[in-house]
Amino acid sequence: MGEFLKGKISYRGPHGETGREWFEMVEHEGGLGRTLRAFCEMDEIALTRDVTMLLDPAARPLDGFCRVTRQGARAGTVLFVCEAAGVRASGDLAQGGRLAQHLPVPAGVEYLGLHPLVGDALIALARGTDAPGTFRTIACVTNSISPDGDKGLVAMPTTIEVAYRGEESVTTPAGTFPARRYALRWHPEWEPADLWVHGPHALFLRLEWAMIGASYELVELQSGR
Repeated sequence: MGEFLKGKISYRGPHGETGREWFEMVEHEGGLGRTLRAFCEMDEIALTRDVTMLLDPAARPLDGFCRVTRQGARAGTVLFVCEAAGVRASGDLAQGGRLAQHLPVPAGVEYLGLHPLVGDALIALARGTDAPGTFRTIACVTNSISPDGDKGLVAMPTTIEVAYRGEESVTTPAGTFPARRYALRWHPEWEPADLWVHGPHALFLRLEWAMIGASYELVELQSGR
């Protein structure tokens, strides 16, 4: 294996911590790309999210797995396989039973949104850094369009409007980092969220979303080989 990163993100609301996310990124040797893993806890709705994704060297998704539990019961367990012509999803849902789905995506899948924050940050790589301040629509596949990522859990097409805001220095409990700032608009009627990422792999640093009074911040980070 090549370089790895592991760390923790804190979820915060107006009255303190509301959840947390542990993650790992492992680089594969031989040009395969990276594996990204994350385990998320959201205290207020008693939700856990367990996600694994395999990314190619350009950070495009090859496959992904997501298991969501709510109130101690399984809401859904689904495997997503990204192919040249779309996404195949198979699994089991508490509401809906067995899932065997093919979602056509003629241009291929550039971004797979399974809702861990380290995965959400990858939209920065799809947007790039040209035309600062201009929102660009990124076509995506996601497993949920709800703000908490807990409804649906099947493969569904969506779009995210993303603008690059520029470079800044960001300090979190995990350290001080050179960062790129983006604005994310998941729905035309929603207020954009502000996202900061670091480095060529778009490591998540911070996200602030005034619409729901929430902020998310990298609080621990380790690296090695």
